[in-house]
Amino acid sequence: MNYLAHVLLSGQDPSWQLGGFLGDFIKGPLPDLLQIDSSQTVPDHLIDAQGEPWATPILHGVKLHRRIDVFTDADTDYRRCLALLGPECRRFGGIALDVFVDHVLSRHWDRFHTQSLDVFSDNFYCLCETHRASLPVNAGRFMQSVAEHHLFAGYGRWEVFEQVLIRIDQRIRFESNVAEAGREIQKRYELLESILLPFIAKAQQQSLVWREASTV
Repeated sequence: MNYLAHVLLSGQDPSWQLGGFLGDFIKGPLPDLLQIDSSQTVPDHLIDAQGEPWATPILHGVKLHRRIDVFTDADTDYRRCLALLGPECRRFGGIALDVFVDHVLSRHWDRFHTQSLDVFSDNFYCLCETHRASLPVNAGRFMQSVAEHHLFAGYGRWEVFEQVLIRIDQRIRFESNVAEAGREIQKRYELLESILLPFIAKAQQQSLVWREASTV
């Protein structure tokens, strides 16, 4: 899953949404009960950029993000999509496919949320700006760029999708073929879309179960 999907699957709670986004930036183990004893030393990875412990609901969102990633990697339909990209894309195909999930989600947003994508995106951009001082520096810079370029809605345009993959290739410090995987996606566009639409719905339902059960 990519950024837009993770924010969507985090539900309506802004703190969970922020944690869903930060799942790619907060690394390291999370406490089992997501309750940090104030008498104990808080690990560095659980401290925000202002030196304060991350709020428990944000850590719930981070943990949900990780659980969604495990769910995605093990899902039969998702693995089928990866296989369709061919053996040459085995190593980096998952990166391109994750971005493609956001492309499909952006194009079919009304199937998954009652709020328009523009309103949903603007609300999340404002949320991130409100918490900008607490975010990891790279996360804050990334979200500033996302907001400036309206990237969540932009994911739905093929030319933006291609440019995102090219930039990912450029950031990888060794030879990669993320953009090539994107071209393989284009060749199988309709089939992959037909598989991923029900997969997103399935992931959304599973995420709801986890959130309601508070077992993430």
